[in-house]
Amino acid sequence: MNNTDYIVGAVKEIQGTSVIVRMFDDADQLSYFINGKRYSGVLIGSYIGIRRGQYLIIGLIEKESAIDNLNDIENRTFSKKRFIREFTLKIVGAFHHKKYIQGMVAFPQIFNDVVLLSDEQINVIIAGGKAENKEKSYDYLKLGKIWPIGIDYYTYWPNLFNTHIAIFGNTGSGKSNTLTKLYTSLFDLENNKKIDFGNSKFCFLDFNGEYTSNEVLSRKKDVLHFSTRKSIDDINEQNKFHVPYKIFWDKDLLTTIFGATEQTQQPFLSRVINFYFRKNNTFVNNLSNYIKKAFQEVYSSEANLDSLNLLKEILIDLDISYDWVSNWIRNSLVNKTTGKFYSYKALANWNPNNQKNQWFWNIDLINLDIEVDEVKKNIDLWEFIVGFPSKLNNPITQLQIATKLQMIHDLSSHTIQYDHLSPLLHRIEARSKDLNKVIFVESSDHSNSNTDRDIQVISLKNVNKDIKMLLPLLVAKVTYSEQKTSNGNHSKIFNLVIDEAHNILSDRSSIESEKWKDYRLDVFEEIIKEGRKFGYYLTIASQRPGDISATIVSQVHNYFIHRLVNDNDLKMLQNTLSSLDSVTRSTIPNLSPGQAIITGVSFEQPVVVQIDELDDSRKPNSSNTDLLSIWKIEK
Repeated sequence: MNNTDYIVGAVKEIQGTSVIVRMFDDADQLSYFINGKRYSGVLIGSYIGIRRGQYLIIGLIEKESAIDNLNDIENRTFSKKRFIREFTLKIVGAFHHKKYIQGMVAFPQIFNDVVLLSDEQINVIIAGGKAENKEKSYDYLKLGKIWPIGIDYYTYWPNLFNTHIAIFGNTGSGKSNTLTKLYTSLFDLENNKKIDFGNSKFCFLDFNGEYTSNEVLSRKKDVLHFSTRKSIDDINEQNKFHVPYKIFWDKDLLTTIFGATEQTQQPFLSRVINFYFRKNNTFVNNLSNYIKKAFQEVYSSEANLDSLNLLKEILIDLDISYDWVSNWIRNSLVNKTTGKFYSYKALANWNPNNQKNQWFWNIDLINLDIEVDEVKKNIDLWEFIVGFPSKLNNPITQLQIATKLQMIHDLSSHTIQYDHLSPLLHRIEARSKDLNKVIFVESSDHSNSNTDRDIQVISLKNVNKDIKMLLPLLVAKVTYSEQKTSNGNHSKIFNLVIDEAHNILSDRSSIESEKWKDYRLDVFEEIIKEGRKFGYYLTIASQRPGDISATIVSQVHNYFIHRLVNDNDLKMLQNTLSSLDSVTRSTIPNLSPGQAIITGVSFEQPVVVQIDELDDSRKPNSSNTDLLSIWKIEK
């Protein structure tokens, strides 16, 4: 026996890549120390070696059996000597001249010696042949200890953070600790000046305010606390998410945000965008002309009370007095029988009816042109003396006004029915109140970031359900678009980290329209499919992977899987994770808190790791309430 080997058994049977080995009686310890080195014992889920000539073939232990020597079912006596232990192995690689090679390199033979492996050898196997001193190298991050053998586990971060990552696990399984441990370890390298992120960015979407504390993740982070509970006057521009002009005026995005129906409302909204917002910053400059045109359309056709009310609402939105523009507006009434405007007050160029003490507007284009010119002059004078309100600088307010202007035009030309479009107008007005509290639309096609720091946490704890659905979509769309256009030389990466990802990546939601769900999933599925080309990566964490789009889960590169017990979640993983064998997969429902199966393209072998627990000050705020401490009786 070689002084660096410890023979514990021999090969009994070979079935392709599956090998059955018979163990010696004394091979029953958890670990051994030989010549000052620690060797792992023979355990389910651990590795063992098979000596054949110049090869040390490596097998992963999958099954343990007890073989009855007597083979007599009538004899019911039990003794240790009666049974022989056998293990079933799966061949995963081999050492050849001390170099580890992944895969089928050599087959064992019956009676080949089975030997224990040292901690150093197991580390090389898990690392796929890399034998660096991981403890001293900053290229590796220590995440925990390999279970069940207890060896320190290091991951090679240059091959991890340029991939899509998924962290799954039920509540209390350690999912949030793993997410935080992973990124805290990376950020510590930058804080300790071991690495420099340069222009790379990390953005955390935090639904529950778990990562906002000063010590969590990194002290060198900016936290944006978005809120729909505050008054709009209490929220400044820097506490909003900045959206480039071109992205906001994307018709697909706006029709989705405001729930425009396909047949009538979507074409209408497209007309609004194409006419009023083809070019940046032209709407306000042309507003007096738009109002002049709207006034002309109201009074150049059959009297329509809806058109008149829309014109009044536009002036109210602009804080302009009706009488300043034209006394026609305040005094106009509609005779539903004749379809004409009338007034109880004398109005210039209106025809009097002395018997009823009324004045009627019989459409006279010459007189109308005179009044229209006065309207234009009055609005221009108002803008010069008083000025339009500052809220008009907000494109969302501009959209509200433009929608009313377009409705007046379409009503005058009889191309729409007011009842078909009024729900859209009401939705725009209702949702705009919340949108104005959380987004700021830039005047250019580039987003001026809220922060120059590498790490940003966006807290959605204090926003309502609609904004929790919308804002992550906007963040992803804006940051992905910026990364695509600015990273042609591959000089930076962008990592978008989404905790509680089932909130926005679900394909089973019943509280939203199909169009909204399709658009939302299209954005994130494009990122997961194409983001790697532009240095844009997702990290998603969820307690319900079965609810997440199968396309997204299947395109993830690396997985950290904590305890999951729901059948839908387990079936999702079975259908999407080809790197997990049946034995490893069967352990998922039985993992202890903090244990995770790590697998994916950056890892040579699936491995179960007990993730190190962070210090209390660095943990995310996701722990359970301690009832004993809050219900105890003070004595």
